[in-house]
Amino acid sequence: MSAPLLADVAPPPTLLLDSLHLGWAGLLVLPGIVALAVFAGRAVRRRGRGRGPAIAAGVAVFVALDLVAYVVGLELMFAAKRERRELLAPPVEQAREPGPSGQAP
Repeated sequence: MSAPLLADVAPPPTLLLDSLHLGWAGLLVLPGIVALAVFAGRAVRRRGRGRGPAIAAGVAVFVALDLVAYVVGLELMFAAKRERRELLAPPVEQAREPGPSGQAP
């Protein structure tokens, strides 16, 4: 993907591939999100907590960062759509004020 996706409505979050809304940078962001989730789980596990809290921390970090990527991706998508709409829209002419004789020029 060379450009952000252009949709009429926002796609729902998938909680897995939302970083792909970022275009080619999403291919770098997704492994980073997964790595941070794993590191968060391992950090909780090293502090002597059980397996359950470690998994919960990893999932929480993954979901939070995935939703951040989703929101940023939507913003990029709607900004690209807004720019495209401005380029394709015909120019709007301003209404002129009537002249001193009361007639429009």
